Amino acid sequence: MKQESRIVWIAAIIQLINIVDFMMVMPLGPDISKDLPVTNSDIGIICGCYTLAVGISGIACAKFLDRFDRKHVALVAVLGLSLATLGATFSWDLTTLTGARVLAGLFGGPAAAIAFSIVCDVVPPERRGKAMAIVMGTFSVSAVAAIPFGLELAEKGTWRTPFYAISILGFIVFWLILRLTPSLKEHLKGEPRTLELTRLFSNGKFLLAFIMMATAMISSYAIIPNISAYFQLNLGYPRSSLGFLYLVGGLFSLILIQIGGRASDKIGPIPTNILGTILLVVFLYDGFMHQPTSSLLVVFSMFMGMVCFRNVSATTEASKIPQPHERAAFMSLFSSIQHLGNGIGAFLASAILSTGPEGDLINMKWVGLLSIVMALIQPLILIMIRHSNTVQKDPVTA
Repeated sequence: MKQESRIVWIAAIIQLINIVDFMMVMPLGPDISKDLPVTNSDIGIICGCYTLAVGISGIACAKFLDRFDRKHVALVAVLGLSLATLGATFSWDLTTLTGARVLAGLFGGPAAAIAFSIVCDVVPPERRGKAMAIVMGTFSVSAVAAIPFGLELAEKGTWRTPFYAISILGFIVFWLILRLTPSLKEHLKGEPRTLELTRLFSNGKFLLAFIMMATAMISSYAIIPNISAYFQLNLGYPRSSLGFLYLVGGLFSLILIQIGGRASDKIGPIPTNILGTILLVVFLYDGFMHQPTSSLLVVFSMFMGMVCFRNVSATTEASKIPQPHERAAFMSLFSSIQHLGNGIGAFLASAILSTGPEGDLINMKWVGLLSIVMALIQPLILIMIRHSNTVQKDPVTA
């Protein structure tokens, strides 16, 4: 149990580096544009290229990840991500910065996949919800602590300073993996098997899991990129209070994702997900389809919290589908589908929304409706996965 806990926390730190590395560029956009010949609108290009690189690398590497010791894959992914992040500090224009971020994304895809694969390998299904919550909770930790700390570093130094810090943390994690993580090769036992990605996509239960996560991320990211503008320009939320809003929302999400993980272990992923979906839909309707009756702090916290609460239950259930020799490939594709869903959600929202004469967002209620419809798909597919007679008992080796 002690070794299991240590490995889970190392996996969580791998994911933390990955998330912070992804999230840091967006708030640093104005700082970057002051130092480099880069405009604020170019930041979207940089972030989009990173997300695309993560998705492509996840799909490209899925076929090969299960052929190697999980420890070795983690070492290569973390080292590559750390070096690419360090490389961004040497950028001098849009092309070099975008190239460095694309390189980071190419390592970020396998890093995310291997973090979840390690958890699946070392933690049995009855305790996996709690372990998944620890790893997935890194998103909330990033919002609460890492991003504000990075912004403070940038204020004290330059926009490059947070990337120095991320790369240093990456090198420390590389050392922790090297010294404290045992070889993880149980999935290599038995006859070697050739894994075709077409077989993963043609497998009904895998395809259901991919659709389940894609629709969930479309639901979330149709809303997330527009929250700040909608709250300020449509609902009159003060700009000076945005930091407090994200702090409270991040803390609430961190708590709820832990509760969701434990609930998945105690009462099961499906009841947990249904509860989270009901509450998510309630606050999507209240916050984005008409003038909110709840305070915006409550709307924001419940929206962010329920997204985390139900996604940890969905990921826990999905992690039970692949066999050991398929896990890294499955989780790599699973992570890639999440990133593609993020992009689709943001694109659909931008196609629906328009800007009013006062800068306010028009048609937000239709974005809210889109988010609700997409959110309702997740529990339905979870039930289909659970009741599929093709689901086999999850063979776990501790």
